[in-house]
Amino acid sequence: MSPRPDRRLDRRTLFKAALGAGLSLPLAWPARAQFQAFPFSLGVASGEPAADGFVIWTRLAPEPLAPWGGMTPTPIAVTWEVAADAGMNKVIKSGSAVARLESGHSVHVEIDGLEPARDYFYRFRAGGADSPVGRVKTLPAPGAEVRLLKFAAAGCQSWEGGYYTAWRSVADDALDFVFHYGDYIYEYRAATVDRDNRPLPRVMPANFGSCYTLTDYRRRYALYKSDLDLQAAHASCPFLPSFDDHEVTDNWAADSDPKNTPAQDFLFRRAAAFQAWYEHMPVRRRMVPRGPDVLAHRHFRIGTLADIAVLDTRQYRSHQPCGDGFKANCRTADEAGRTMLGEAQERWLADLLRSATGTWQVLAQQVLFSRLNWRAFSWMQNSEDGLHRMDAWDGATAAQGRVIDMFKPAGNPVVLTGDLHMDLALEIKHDWNEAKSPCVGVEFLTTSISSGGDGTPVVKNADAILADNPHLKFVGNQRGYTRHVVTPQRWQADLRAVERVSVPGAPVATRKSFVVEAGRPGLVEA
Repeated sequence: MSPRPDRRLDRRTLFKAALGAGLSLPLAWPARAQFQAFPFSLGVASGEPAADGFVIWTRLAPEPLAPWGGMTPTPIAVTWEVAADAGMNKVIKSGSAVARLESGHSVHVEIDGLEPARDYFYRFRAGGADSPVGRVKTLPAPGAEVRLLKFAAAGCQSWEGGYYTAWRSVADDALDFVFHYGDYIYEYRAATVDRDNRPLPRVMPANFGSCYTLTDYRRRYALYKSDLDLQAAHASCPFLPSFDDHEVTDNWAADSDPKNTPAQDFLFRRAAAFQAWYEHMPVRRRMVPRGPDVLAHRHFRIGTLADIAVLDTRQYRSHQPCGDGFKANCRTADEAGRTMLGEAQERWLADLLRSATGTWQVLAQQVLFSRLNWRAFSWMQNSEDGLHRMDAWDGATAAQGRVIDMFKPAGNPVVLTGDLHMDLALEIKHDWNEAKSPCVGVEFLTTSISSGGDGTPVVKNADAILADNPHLKFVGNQRGYTRHVVTPQRWQADLRAVERVSVPGAPVATRKSFVVEAGRPGLVEA
């Protein structure tokens, strides 16, 4: 689906419409609040860094799980400060914003006019309460030589799956930014046991049903963002947020869900989901949803080091072929007209990669890009050869091929992915059907923060999985994140694993590291 045309409703238009309908418009001016509880219970966050600024975010929620977060409909004045030091003694910018019920009393402030490639600190104040202090870093100036970049890729953070120990480790890493690939929340109803009838590490309130309405999604985000480890990660560095399926519903595609809900009904749900996503993410005003549409793909340039394209593989994709799931010999998946990005976004990506000037060209997206034969995975009993996942790029092989054709012969493509709750390190082949086809890029698929529970240090049938997929260099089944350390000469990916997520505070260690040398596509163990 294409985004709807921009429809701007100014105050005069709304006023005339209200008079014509015989309605009255109450005057509501920002007020000084008196809170009965700490209003910054969901922490602070920053995002969308640029060379001269960034976005800072918070949401007033003294009772975060109440339908309105414990707030009244009254608009509330919120002041903000940006400083050069963590003690907030050298304030260099300040101002005020208004938190309104219509946006869940969230605040998005876009800061500009700052210096490139340096740390800043920020906080908010409302009703006499000060928020925690957050750290944020601006990007290098366009064309600037960048010798080192450190960032993380992470996502899939089911509340019931376990504790967010990995996020505390991310906070300790003092990174330049985090790419969140999606599944920030899960829309399922509350449960107390997993599929094997084992008690879950932690549970949601019993009155949490499946998310359908704006209130449902707002409460779900409030629960997740109440976690102190997640708050610490957000306060430690800016995020580049994306979304996958569970921010709306499992395996949704364009205007449909797996339950075949009529499009006109599903899009109401999608509009509520996107509104709540925007309210809780540190993103710019240009990403305010217009009903069920949000413009989520965008580009970040890291000096001369990297060009990062954040993609949207949900809004514009073709519906999953052959009934979704894992299928062998699905001819529909190979149809030329199938897409994962939609025509406009695919054209945008082609233009971006053609004009990219960075050493590394990065596709930051949601679902597995590389071809993968799933036959040998332990839960695929007696499966056929050539078993592929229809929700991933294997469900649109022509689109997969078109993107591979966009890679520059002299470039260094790196694809960042999530969704599967495991670690995969893959080499991207120009022709998946030819064993000797050259490697044209690499893909790092990051495991989950908590989804799937503890996992296992050893993957069952790993040898058979690797034999079926010669381009797959590692498969892991523990929780964690990927830390990327990038220089002009090499890219190192450290697969960080949490020993257990069923208990808080478990040890985190690097399970495996891979290196890619600039100009030499392929993976080498570090």
